[in-house]
Amino acid sequence: METKKILIKNIIWTILYAIFTLVIVLHHEIWADEAQVWMIAKNVSFSGLFKHLVNEGHPSFFYLIMMPFAKAGLSAVFMQIVCWISMCFSVFLLLQYSPFNRFAKFAIITSAGFLYFFPVIARSYSIIPFLVFALAILHPKAKEKPFLYAFLLVILANTHIIMFAFCALLALFFFLDNVIKNSESELSQVCWAKNRISFAIMCAGLLAVVLQLGGTTSSNAFIKFDFANIVINTIKVFKEFFVNCFDAHYPDTALIMFSNLGVVLILLSAILYIFFFAALLKRDKKMFLLAFSGIGFQLAVYILGYSHWIFVTRIFCSHLIMLFCFWIVLTGDITDTKHSKIFNTKFLNTAIACFFLITILNGLKFSALDLFNPYSGAKETAEYIEKNIDKNNSILVTDNDPYAIALVYYLDGKYEVYSARTQKVLKYIVWDENLYHVLDGSKWAIYADYMQKYDKNFKDKKIYAVVSDFNLYKLKVKDLTGYKFLFKSKPAVKKFEGFRIFEYAP
Repeated sequence: METKKILIKNIIWTILYAIFTLVIVLHHEIWADEAQVWMIAKNVSFSGLFKHLVNEGHPSFFYLIMMPFAKAGLSAVFMQIVCWISMCFSVFLLLQYSPFNRFAKFAIITSAGFLYFFPVIARSYSIIPFLVFALAILHPKAKEKPFLYAFLLVILANTHIIMFAFCALLALFFFLDNVIKNSESELSQVCWAKNRISFAIMCAGLLAVVLQLGGTTSSNAFIKFDFANIVINTIKVFKEFFVNCFDAHYPDTALIMFSNLGVVLILLSAILYIFFFAALLKRDKKMFLLAFSGIGFQLAVYILGYSHWIFVTRIFCSHLIMLFCFWIVLTGDITDTKHSKIFNTKFLNTAIACFFLITILNGLKFSALDLFNPYSGAKETAEYIEKNIDKNNSILVTDNDPYAIALVYYLDGKYEVYSARTQKVLKYIVWDENLYHVLDGSKWAIYADYMQKYDKNFKDKKIYAVVSDFNLYKLKVKDLTGYKFLFKSKPAVKKFEGFRIFEYAP
């Protein structure tokens, strides 16, 4: 009877979580990174996807889920709902099956990642919590259900590269515990064979990630091994790792003016993280190795390969690894008294709760901002274009593909956006060196005049320059010479996601 009451309570809490987050999800506007996933799924063939992913730096699973629906003509709302549903199931698994106490569970599900960034921002990160929690539930039963365990591990590895080391080490632990230690004489021949096959499946899944992404640093102009700036990048990554969860003003976290309390809370979160590693080392060296290697790999990816912006969803993927390790450590050990006071179960739960509570205001802030403001200027800009620009007598040009892709999504094929960087109609972003070519304000007129003379697509057409706020504020591009200013989108929640439109008027 008590078990049934707990189940009902957890279902009710999950429903409340689902309602709160769904309201924000349905109001949230698609921005560039979300649009890129959907536009790739829509415009790239199945075989072409695997050729393109090396340029993306992401493995295939999330794209494969979206591809049939994107090609069927659905909107990216489907992608948003899939990510939201995944998070609702994640919260239920946490509430129903995790060994954390009620205080720690409440802190986790109301933290910034769970309250806003995972359920609302529709990216592959959003399905990682469900997969990590499902693996945590299955981990003690991996010997009994090896195929299911292997299946979940392969999916997780093929969802995002930052989970690769975590999955690889789990596969190694499975091999050591269920193949090496348990010889054929200790297990039935059938069970031993199942374990070997399951490990082979894990290896194949991990190898698939390597094969998909092996040439990313050669294909993607923005992901390069950078050893020359390793000290600066390390400081930047660790700063953003703790700062962004507390207050994510991306990408300019350095511009935040912290109150004294804010500084104290950020330092406290860093101290707690160090404590978590110490606690794992004391209580379970295997889980310490898993946390240290899994999180260390993620940080190494950012420091050496991609230190541009460390978003909250990426940071929380590290926190998920930490939660997995404590989930395993505390399972069946809820009333533990054999460890010293600072490492006992009650204190650990309190520390975990405090760590996640520090991020709550960040999640609430972004929830409120998203409800009452446009997250991106793309939707408003698309609406302006449809009402005011003749598509039959005009051509839209951008020189910033990574930001304009959200606009391409909202225009939905009614208007084509021409890329000045690639000299092609923009359908999805290719992260090559063409993206470094930016037109200064004075060069836009030269570009338009040249294209009207030598490109038949531009002849007898009105040219409209679609310029992102990133160009204007971050790249310091001045007002366009020879162009008439027409439109400016409202300030967006996501910094630099706004647009201005200029008409070529020589």
